[in-house]
Amino acid sequence: MSKILVRCIALFVTALIPVGSALHAQDAPAEAPAEPEVINLYLSETRALVMLRVGDAAPVPVVFDTGTNGNLVDAGLADRLGLPNTGPSPSVDGSTGKPVPGHDSFIRGARLGGVAIRDARATVLAYDLPDEVGIFGPNSFPESLVEMDGPRSRLTIRRKADATLPPGAATPYLGSGGSALPSAILEFDGLSVPAILDTGNDSSIILPLSFKDRLKLDQPPRLYGYAVSAAGRQPIYVARLAGTVRIEGVAIENPEILFMEGGRPNIGLPVLRRITVVYDHGGSRSWILSKGTIAP
Repeated sequence: MSKILVRCIALFVTALIPVGSALHAQDAPAEAPAEPEVINLYLSETRALVMLRVGDAAPVPVVFDTGTNGNLVDAGLADRLGLPNTGPSPSVDGSTGKPVPGHDSFIRGARLGGVAIRDARATVLAYDLPDEVGIFGPNSFPESLVEMDGPRSRLTIRRKADATLPPGAATPYLGSGGSALPSAILEFDGLSVPAILDTGNDSSIILPLSFKDRLKLDQPPRLYGYAVSAAGRQPIYVARLAGTVRIEGVAIENPEILFMEGGRPNIGLPVLRRITVVYDHGGSRSWILSKGTIAP
């Protein structure tokens, strides 16, 4: 799970790229709740935060990130919590395939927003971002359905059963095994693009640079900033779509789109905070419940 940081003048954009990581055999899934449980989300245009509490320690803010299948905690927090160093981290940069610096650890007895999560491994590294000290996602509730209601700023955790499944067909996650992530289809005029649903990304839509010549844009893409990752420094470009993009039943008119080399198509928090999505991480599928048109 590596950060890609887009640096612009007076603007910082962070996009979380998934980390592939196999879970240890001793990982213990938290039992699915008998009744729905609600977790408050603290949403801004750029971040989706929840409060993490490990044992009796004070709660701390972490990102709720649908674009990850592992957990990440800041090295300072790991030291304060006394988390074990279980060896080199197996996590890799999902964009470059290079190892993520840091070490492996294990978290037990943790809760997000007061709801118990499974005991599981975590990557410990120098997180180095203000106002947050880690990253957790729907993978924390593998036996449950996780509904993220962006407009109401809340997560609802439900027991997975035939009676609680959303209506309609689900969209399978992209990828396989431990690297699979929730996705949806971006429908442009005559072009369908599978994209990751990623609340850790604070840009509406990111596409590989090769798509800039396949879409109708209002002007040629201009330089927006730079992505910094294990791969080095990469330019980011931006342009506004001259038309509408649809994400299942949701339409977005004339959205700004970022373009960069490498990586995968990505739908970020500015879109996801305006809609409702149900994640079945254990079943590697998701449903978008919202319909209609939202602001770009």
